[in-house]
Amino acid sequence: MEKKLSFEAKQKMIDLSGACFWYWNSYYSFLDTCGVPRELRGRYPRESFNKYDLMRNILSDLEQAGKTETIRAIASNFYGLSGPVDRDQLDIEKARLLLEEFRILLGNDPIESEIERRRRAQKRKQYSVAVNQSRLQSRKLKQLNERFISLHTLHGTTPQQRGYALEELFFDLLAFCEFEHKRPFRSSASEQIDGHFRYEKFDYLVEVKWTKKLTKQDALSIFDGKIRGKAQSTRGFFLSASGFDQGAIDKFSGDSPRIILMSGEDFALVLDGKIRFEDAMRDKIDAIVRKGQILLSLRSLLFNTR
Repeated sequence: MEKKLSFEAKQKMIDLSGACFWYWNSYYSFLDTCGVPRELRGRYPRESFNKYDLMRNILSDLEQAGKTETIRAIASNFYGLSGPVDRDQLDIEKARLLLEEFRILLGNDPIESEIERRRRAQKRKQYSVAVNQSRLQSRKLKQLNERFISLHTLHGTTPQQRGYALEELFFDLLAFCEFEHKRPFRSSASEQIDGHFRYEKFDYLVEVKWTKKLTKQDALSIFDGKIRGKAQSTRGFFLSASGFDQGAIDKFSGDSPRIILMSGEDFALVLDGKIRFEDAMRDKIDAIVRKGQILLSLRSLLFNTR
């Protein structure tokens, strides 16, 4: 329920109508600025009503019509006056005294107070939405993590089948993180079209493997060949659930590397909410740019281990 102005405040506004305005044109202009409909003020012609009567009737009509916004606007405009509008015809000190008494009575500008009230209400609403959204996001990420954990305990599946499941899970993570991406698919000619995603103006071809042993140099060589055949703005992102052979890492690190590596452990930390995927990408790219290091261990980054 909206708070109404007190009887005393409205009486002050009636008194201020005569204390601040001598000319009718000035008074009408003031009412226009406050948003008082001309049809409403026209009910009380100046030939029959003085300024005090006009304000009294306007406030009464506005209150009956539930137009509290307009009443607040009138109060706010009086609140902002420093003295009488028609100074050459009125008692300046009397008007200033009445205005000061009116400001003390109100305490704060009613329009500014309403704006602040609404701003706080909006912030409370936004906070509530953010909390609910955060809970929803947490549940979604937890579901992705549970899927990853279940891949380790599946029976009767080949590493290749787990690799396909891991690939699907990775692209579900990209969708969760709202990354622009395209999933891998087979063309009508049964040609495998690689999936990719976009990050900071670069396209990243994606390779995902689930092997019993560490991913070797030959797998990275084949993937590097795919990338080299693409535009210069194309890079590679290789996710290996079992990690990478050190010799393969050394081979493709150093001079202008174009492949980012992510181990299963790195992926687990992302799905467990220890680090956002976007932050992991930024840190891994930074390691490539500064050190030529294509595999940055997220665990060493998060827990300061070597």
